[in-house]
Amino acid sequence: MDINVNNLDRGYEQCEGLNTLSKNSGEVLLNRLSTNVANLKVHWVGEDATLHINNLIRVYNALGALLTDAISVTSSAGDKIIAIQRVRKSNGGSGMVGSELSKAAPNITTIAQVEPTDKYFCDPAARNDYNELDSICGAYETFVNDFKGRANDLMANWTAGANREGAKALFDQFAENTDTYKKYLTDAKENLATAVSNLSQL
Repeated sequence: MDINVNNLDRGYEQCEGLNTLSKNSGEVLLNRLSTNVANLKVHWVGEDATLHINNLIRVYNALGALLTDAISVTSSAGDKIIAIQRVRKSNGGSGMVGSELSKAAPNITTIAQVEPTDKYFCDPAARNDYNELDSICGAYETFVNDFKGRANDLMANWTAGANREGAKALFDQFAENTDTYKKYLTDAKENLATAVSNLSQL
C-alpha cells in the first residue's frame, strides 16, 4: 500500500527523526532502566520495594514495546517514501532520496516481577540507585516530550496509507499512558528516597 504525505521529503525526515530518537535516546533510556531495576532488586527489599520495582518493570515493558513498534512503523513508512522519491528522481524530478531506516528492534530482556516478601532491607548502595532513578525520571520526561512532538508532526503530514491508522493508535495509546508511567517512576523515586534517608537513622 502506498503512502500519502503532504510533503514527501519532510515526511522522510520526520520518519528518520522518530526512528533515530527511538534507536538512540529511547534504547539508552531502556537499558538504564533495566540496569536500575536489576540493582534495586538487590539493594532494596520490602513490601513497598516490591510494589515500586514491579511498576518500574511495567514502565520498562511499555517503553520497550513502544520503541519496537515505532522503529517498525517509521522504517516501513520510510521505505514507501523512499520508493516514491526514487520514481520522482527517475522521472527527472528534484529532491532527496533517503537512505533505508533502521529496522533493528531494541534488545528487550524479560525482567521477572519481584515476589511478595516479609523481609525489609535497604543497602547503602541504594543511594546510588536513587540518584540514577532520579536522572532516569528526567530523561524519561525529555524523551516522552520529544517523542510526542515528533509523532504529532509526522501524523499531521502523513495523511493516509502504509497503515497510518495502526501507527496513530500506537502513538495515541502511549500518549494516554504516559501520565501513569511518570507516576510509577516518581512514586518509586520518592519511596526509595525515604528508604535511603532512613539509612542514616540505623
